[in-house]
Amino acid sequence: MQGPGRRRATVSAAAALAAALLSGASPSAAADVPASAPIHFQVTAGTEWGDQVFAVGSTPALGSWDPARAVPLDARGYPTWAADGVVASGSPVEYKYLVKKADGTITWEEGANRLLRPWADAPVTTRDTFRLTAATPASGIAPTCAGWSETWRYTSVFNGCGSPYTLQVLYRDGSASICREVAPAATATFPGYGPYENHPVAVNHC
Repeated sequence: MQGPGRRRATVSAAAALAAALLSGASPSAAADVPASAPIHFQVTAGTEWGDQVFAVGSTPALGSWDPARAVPLDARGYPTWAADGVVASGSPVEYKYLVKKADGTITWEEGANRLLRPWADAPVTTRDTFRLTAATPASGIAPTCAGWSETWRYTSVFNGCGSPYTLQVLYRDGSASICREVAPAATATFPGYGPYENHPVAVNHC
């Protein structure tokens, strides 16, 4: 005899199949939903009473760069603001922070967008600083101009930012590489993802 939970699961599966057929998709496509990856945003930002800090980015879960749909951060640990977000696993995610004042005025942090590539089984915690100028040092996850490529053996980090940065690679198991200073237009080599597929998730300022 099927219990209530089993019947509900059967009905849900049938509904998903019916939806797939009505949409013209193959039955297997109904289960082909991208895995989600958790991000815990933490950013240090000095604000005034009535201000609210948000994370906004390139995916619908982060508002697709629309401040009206950005993720609000909590100020209980002020001056650290924090919130949890969820994005598609394994895909590049660009993001920034902004401050909304009580009168509706919006201030975006300076500098290039930040870049993450989170994974479903590897929650990422950012430790960023709201950039008041493009050159704010030690601001956490590096901007998109510090890109990377990965192989089994090596992770190559290219500094296309125009100024020297001390950088490290963050990996999906929560570990981090040593810090290395990388000159403008130069490439530094860090460990690759190895046999356990410990892929990089971001490049961080040291």
